Amino acid sequence: MVVAVDRLSLPDAHPRLPAWVRLLDAAALGLVAMAVLLIPGDGVRFAVGPVRISIVSAARVAMWAALVIAARHAFYRTPPLPARVIEWLQTGVAWVDVRFATLIVLATRVPPILIGLLAVATIGIAAPVGYQPYQNPLLNLPARWDAIWYTQIAAFGYTFDGNPLRGQSIVFFPGFPLAIRLVNRFMGGHLFYAAWVVALAAFALAIPRLLRLARHHLDERSAADSVWLLASYPFAIYFSAPYTEGPFLLASCSVFLAMHERRFASAALWGLAAGLIRPNGCLLAIPILVLAFHRQPWPTTVREWMRRAMPIAAPVGGVLLFTLYLYIQFGDGFVWLKGQAAWGREYRGLHLFAAERLLYIRDTGFVRYLFDQPIDMLNTTAALLALGLVWPISRRLGPAYGALVAVMVLPPLLMGGATSMGRMTSVLFPIFIWLAERTERHRTPILVVFATLQGFAAVLFFTWRELY
Repeated sequence: MVVAVDRLSLPDAHPRLPAWVRLLDAAALGLVAMAVLLIPGDGVRFAVGPVRISIVSAARVAMWAALVIAARHAFYRTPPLPARVIEWLQTGVAWVDVRFATLIVLATRVPPILIGLLAVATIGIAAPVGYQPYQNPLLNLPARWDAIWYTQIAAFGYTFDGNPLRGQSIVFFPGFPLAIRLVNRFMGGHLFYAAWVVALAAFALAIPRLLRLARHHLDERSAADSVWLLASYPFAIYFSAPYTEGPFLLASCSVFLAMHERRFASAALWGLAAGLIRPNGCLLAIPILVLAFHRQPWPTTVREWMRRAMPIAAPVGGVLLFTLYLYIQFGDGFVWLKGQAAWGREYRGLHLFAAERLLYIRDTGFVRYLFDQPIDMLNTTAALLALGLVWPISRRLGPAYGALVAVMVLPPLLMGGATSMGRMTSVLFPIFIWLAERTERHRTPILVVFATLQGFAAVLFFTWRELY
């Protein structure tokens, strides 16, 4: 079994290598990567308070990288940085996992995009549509639904007119738009394609982490099948769009993996990212709390308590940072929460969710419900599947996995009914790990059904027909 190494710096075969050497090596490689990225783009410009920072010259950044490398080797020559890089490439990267992730992306993310292109060219788009940046409708393929909001924030920042009942950008969290803004600096202003690159890259990076996480519970084949099931899921169409599903999957998988491997600082960083990506990212604190203490030795020192507390607090910290920003900017930090009402998210309760559908089916029949409200039926099925698996997942994978499913499904179900529940469940990797183990004899037909429905979802999504 090949297991990928997940570190913030280069792995080191020399355990006594000083920390400052590892830090300089990581800084040098970061500067080299930045210099390469600056070649096709127009640089990065941002402000930290009154200080404006501009990084636009690839040559200047490369010169700084050379100075760092020279200083490092002047004081510490062995092992040299090139040797460490070669060693890392040989032993630190699981090439099997990289090839597997590449296969998953090509086999499951590209086909929905091609289906979308064919659907737009043959069926056409439903009118009216949102903002479209290009004259050619095929070039506008990534400019769909919420992607317009994310790119608007990346380009112009947040706006709020004081009315939370009108759809506005303040309900969308800043993690994804910030990444779009950064990548767009290297793509010549093509915001929607920058958003697409961020979303697809995040999904690709999440695959090896999900695979490693699944190996903690399953054999090699079943672990791989769990990834195929997730990537083929009907609502996995959102992984092929400029949406937050890819980044959030990356963050949540990374948190769980880091907690399993007791890398609490890494878990805290990924937890903070999750809290900045989506409003419900803060709820990751609950399963992280379970992971930190369930069947684990009780902390005996203040330092150990702090190490465990960091990843628990980090997702909440991400939400609080955005709340603080909104307070400074608009005088009300919780406008992101109040603004959910504009998208129909108000407390209704599970009893109303169930009663509405049962009464409709009783009065008109299931076939009429299927024909009248097919999208509601699909989203309701996704929600019921997730809720029904909370207990089995908790028993088989552990209470933290069941808690993740519960906290990601129940709040939106209480606040908005079946709206977007398919999208919400697409990132719940415990469901697919459990399915990979329990449906061994039926994996192929399940994958066929999943992939077929995802193709249907791609047609709806890319032709501007409601999928939520």
